[in-house]
This record gives sequence, C-alpha cells and structure tokens, in this order.
Amino acid sequence: MAGDTTLSENYAFAGVFHVFDQHTDSAVPKVQFAHDDRHLLACCSLDGTISVCRLAPGPPAVLRVLRGHAGGVTDFAWSLSNDVLVSASLDGTLRLWAPADGRCIRRVADPDGASLLCCAFQPLNNNLTVVS
Repeated sequence: MAGDTTLSENYAFAGVFHVFDQHTDSAVPKVQFAHDDRHLLACCSLDGTISVCRLAPGPPAVLRVLRGHAGGVTDFAWSLSNDVLVSASLDGTLRLWAPADGRCIRRVADPDGASLLCCAFQPLNNNLTVVS
C-alpha cells in the first residue's frame, strides 16, 4: 500500500487514458511505438483499420484512423523514418500508408488472393518490404 490509501484507491488507475476505444468490437493484434519516438504509437485491428495515436503532450489522442482494407489488419510496421507504414491484411493485400495524412500510397494484392499475416520493412532499405 502506498501511504494511507485503501486497496481500491491503489488500483483506481487515475490518469489512465484509453486511446483504442474505436476498436471495441474487434481484436487488436499489434501495438507498436514509432522508431525513436515514445509519443507516437499505432495499432492495427481486425476491423480493417490502423489507428495512429499521439501520447504526449496533453491527453493522448487518435491522430487518424487509416481505412482501406476490406479485411482485418493482422500486422503493420513503421519505416525507420516513421514516414511510412506497411500493413498486411486478411483481405490479401499489403498497403503502404503515409501516417502524417492517412493516405494510402500503394496497394499490392497477393497474386493468389491469400490472407497476409505478417509484414516488415527491410531494416537497411525501406524500399523493400517482406510479407508472408
């Protein structure tokens, strides 16, 4: 116990913010901070969206929700410079996004229409993405 507080006061979670309330009906398979930026966070959801959030200054807020996938988003990755996100989806597409304005830069469909489960940028060359 901290000081003269009760058990319920210790677990009141004062100051806890909920920034993923928009994903109430779907699972969130991944949450990741941007590279070298502890205030920029993104999460993907099986509702087909990606949320980009700012944690500070001020109260946390959703900056934008990236929409375009027709199926659940199973994975995403930040580029090293944080100016591009890559996402993989159950709809069989990989998408490149500009998180600053929320626009989809490119859509690449799997030739067999297979669901995509994971993706990554090549660490030394952000022009190369890998998807599986």
